[in-house]
Amino acid sequence: MDITPTSTISSAIEGLKRAQSTVEDAAQNIAGGSLDPEDIVSLSTAAISFKANAAVIKTENETTKSLLDITA
Repeated sequence: MDITPTSTISSAIEGLKRAQSTVEDAAQNIAGGSLDPEDIVSLSTAAISFKANAAVIKTENETTKSLLDITA
């Protein structure tokens, strides 16, 4: 498996998109009157996923900055 900054950030962005989609679906179900606990769990899981993927992007940016500082 190739781990590069581009692939890492691309994977994290895809994770952000999936989390957003999950939130939109669950929110629409809840707004439509759904009382299914799975919708609440989906919102919570999507929030955690979003934070984790955002942290990956932040860490990748910090790592790249550090490497650039070292080589400068």
